[in-house]
Amino acid sequence: MSALRVIGPSDYRRVPWKNGGGVTQDVLLLPEGATHEDFDIRISLAPIVEEGPFSSFPGIDRHITRLSPAPLALAFATGTRALARLEPLYFDSVLQPRSVLTDGPAWVINVMTRRGRWHAQVMPAAGGHGPLLAAPEGGLVVLHAVTGTWQVGDAAGSALVRPGETLLAGDAQTLRISCDPTGEALVAFLTPTGARGEAA
Repeated sequence: MSALRVIGPSDYRRVPWKNGGGVTQDVLLLPEGATHEDFDIRISLAPIVEEGPFSSFPGIDRHITRLSPAPLALAFATGTRALARLEPLYFDSVLQPRSVLTDGPAWVINVMTRRGRWHAQVMPAAGGHGPLLAAPEGGLVVLHAVTGTWQVGDAAGSALVRPGETLLAGDAQTLRISCDPTGEALVAFLTPTGARGEAA
């Protein structure tokens, strides 16, 4: 049986930001039963509707990616970084950059991992017949469809991932992905780096 799992907006859990400055949708929170205080992996979607500081998560590495056309910049103590659409920006989540909006609300996806337990590699994927994706040994590969309907297959089957949905795959699977040439997605490879890293 295929181990591909597709989760959609109705499965995401809406929760307030840690600092109370907004609302986010938790796509994935691991290990099972984890909270925002003790998670090892967290993937979330969030609208940024007002300028303000990010929440601080000590010990957490964050990759943030702007999904919306509306621009977004993050103001750090060392300077301001503009987020190009679908280009992930990494920063240590103990920092609390301030969001800067110049043309209305922006929409982002966050991939957060606990340092010393998990490592994330995050990148955009374009439509067409994409390359093979390999889930890391003991880890996960995550594909979030931004535009277009993506077909993802492994040796045991295939799944469709529609805009706003997220696919999870593990067990060192090799995946073949394809989409209409105009399709856009974000892919994260999550690799355990410590003794307590577990994908289930």
